[in-house]
Order: sequence, then C-alpha cells, then structure tokens
Amino acid sequence: MSPGRSSEIGQDSPDLVRTDTVKAAIWATIAGASQIIAVAFAQGFFPDWYFLFIALGYALLLPVIAVLHVRHASVRQSGAILGTSAGTAAVTVGLAASANMELVVAALLVRGIWWWTIGKMWAETDVIPRWLGLPTMVLSVVAIAAAVASAPMNMSAAALWTAERLILGVWTLALAVALWRTR
Repeated sequence: MSPGRSSEIGQDSPDLVRTDTVKAAIWATIAGASQIIAVAFAQGFFPDWYFLFIALGYALLLPVIAVLHVRHASVRQSGAILGTSAGTAAVTVGLAASANMELVVAALLVRGIWWWTIGKMWAETDVIPRWLGLPTMVLSVVAIAAAVASAPMNMSAAALWTAERLILGVWTLALAVALWRTR
C-alpha cells in the first residue's frame, strides 16, 4: 500500500485530504488575485503581464477543480462529473476568450453551467459551505443572462469580459476562504 492511502483501495488518508484542501485554498487565492490583477494591467497596455496573470488565474483553477471533484464525488457522482468537465471547459474556453473576444459568449455560457452545477451541490450539501452555494447559483444565472443578452443589447464583449474577470477573481477568493475553513 502506498503512503497516504488508507486500507481501502483508492481512499486517501484524512491527512492527505487535508493537505490537498490547504493546497487548493492557496492555489485558489493565487488564481483569484491573478484574475483581479490582470484587469489592472489591461490587455492593451501591458499585454505580456496581462496574459501572464490571465494564464495563472485560469491554470491554477485546475488543481482546485481536482480537489472539488473528490469532494463532489462523495455526494453525487453525476454532479461531480459535470462539475469537473464544465469547470475544465470554463478554464479552457475562458483562457481562449481572453485572447479572442469572439469566444466571450461561449465562455460565459460554460461558466454559467459550471457555476450552476457546483453551486446547486453546495447549496444542497455540506461538501463546501452552503453560504457559497446560493451566490454561485446567482452568478451562474448572471453569466448565462449576460451571454444571451450580449448580442441583442449590443453589449461590448471587452467590458463584459473585464467585469467577468473581476467577478471570477472575487468568487475564487471566496472559494479559497471556504476551502481554508473546511481543511
């Protein structure tokens, strides 16, 4: 049996789960701060720094999504699969939309699906503190509504994406707090 594993195959020890949760909280803190900092650099003024912070902000969500998958799988398999796949898609499409404004609507739709899936699980279970579940569901509705309304209302994709990045950053920092408190 490998170190860190319990007697049941595939089960991590409580110490390993705690360590992973602490690391996820740290990654989420860096990811959230990076999203917020990226806005300050604005794509046009310091593009190299902008894309560095965008890349950090999205890429560091991946270890967080992995830790969330393990937690979600303990309460709902289908929600865990959708939450992980939608979260990974949100990272991929979000990163691409940062370089190509034509993808902003797709990024918002995928983000909305991700946030609805995990927010609903959090609101219904104690896998992540419930206080973050309902706001995450509300943000999902806002993301989907913004995506759907952006074309008919002639909303600027750049302004929409800047607001989204700030919201993602603040939400990711709130997730970091929730993970830290549940370690």
